[in-house]
Amino acid sequence: MKITFVIPPTKHGRAAERLFGCTFQVYAQPNLVVLYPATMLKEKHKVVVRDFPVEDYSYKQFIEWARHDDSDIYCFHTVPLSRELDLEAVKALKKKPVIFFGPEPTDKPELFLTEKNYYVIRGEVEASICSLVGAIENKKGFEKVDGLSYIKDKKIVSNKNIGYIKDINKLPIPDRTLIPYKKYRNPKLPRSPFTTMLTSRACSYRCYYCVPCSLSYARELDWKSCNKGKPPVTLISPENIYKELVEIKNLGIKAISVIDDQFVWDKERHHKICMAFKKAGLPFGILARCDRLIDEGVVKDLADAGCIYADMGVESFNQKILDYCKKDLDVKTIKKSIDLLQKYGIEPKINILYGACPLETKETLRDSLKKVKALDIDFAQFAVASPFPGTEFRAKGLKEGWVIEPDVGKADPSKRSLVKYPHLSNKYLDMWVVHSFRSFYFRPKIILKRLFKIRNISEFSIYLRGLYRLIKRKNE
Repeated sequence: MKITFVIPPTKHGRAAERLFGCTFQVYAQPNLVVLYPATMLKEKHKVVVRDFPVEDYSYKQFIEWARHDDSDIYCFHTVPLSRELDLEAVKALKKKPVIFFGPEPTDKPELFLTEKNYYVIRGEVEASICSLVGAIENKKGFEKVDGLSYIKDKKIVSNKNIGYIKDINKLPIPDRTLIPYKKYRNPKLPRSPFTTMLTSRACSYRCYYCVPCSLSYARELDWKSCNKGKPPVTLISPENIYKELVEIKNLGIKAISVIDDQFVWDKERHHKICMAFKKAGLPFGILARCDRLIDEGVVKDLADAGCIYADMGVESFNQKILDYCKKDLDVKTIKKSIDLLQKYGIEPKINILYGACPLETKETLRDSLKKVKALDIDFAQFAVASPFPGTEFRAKGLKEGWVIEPDVGKADPSKRSLVKYPHLSNKYLDMWVVHSFRSFYFRPKIILKRLFKIRNISEFSIYLRGLYRLIKRKNE
């Protein structure tokens, strides 16, 4: 059978960023959530992955492709911000069997089951996709596929949950040759092309607003539908990580963005992983908590291994807000982690999340921005908390009336707030995000630093698009 994974082009505006799943795309990233199941199916089927935004297709060209394509099954990885686009795009595919997976179908399978040959895999897609394709091919056995929601006798049937994949070391290394892997560029990394990589799944911390990367998010939503708390963190062994690094390097890929929700776990494993990166000789960046980056040995290992940047979720400089949101972070560790990273030549990038609780005020907004600007850093990301399904923030926001729009498919965390408070309107939060970006990035020292660090025309183009969006927001 021929199976095609489809990432359709947008009809207008920016493409949804599907790997993390909670914002819009600044630069394209290889979608591992697609590559894992595609690689598994490749053993018995002809598999194609079409990343149409990266291939620079217009929506009109996509429709023309759909008219002539001869695939037997289509697969869509859907996040909240891509729901409307995917449900529109699937209409062009001649009513062939379609498999939907990802956080949005996991949360709302009924929205996707509009045809009898449409199927939803809830949770970790790798656990069930081969069984589902077999059932579609044989036209029987659907009741045996864990995590499947489908239509039977004109009714939606949902099979038992997957739970979670207990040993992710048994999964294959994602086949990056299925995508135009040489086209991906990341301005935060020193070499191109780059790729994405996972060394673990999920995060054990309890931040009440948190949405992990879209793979972990689907996993978490499925788990929470019949269990309390979060599913356990699963880890790839240092030995398998090194095997994947060797394969990546052999493809001619020059750098890696590690997209684990939390990269640093126990020190012994961390040291072994860093040694694997060092041996492979590939520069990389990570996501990690501030309090996991205050141990000098941990940071030194990262630097020795070739770590270029560390992306950290700071969210607020107000301790009461952090405590309310169950961040379990001492605000004092923020500066300490930044200083230590800079000591070892690792670029710190911090993320600020406004409006995550009713303790946020105009004064706390001003204070957080002031403290961000006082840091000697070049990168900061500002956003408004969105009430994503499955989060305690959403449940509490709906109960207390903070949520003015429950459909997070209409969110734009860097532009449009879906929450407000009696003392803090959504309009003010929208304005403050735009003001924060402009106030931080329009400083002469930041502009000069960025210009001097630009290495090629691709990065210059990304930089200009970013400035254009900031100027455009100013005039809206």
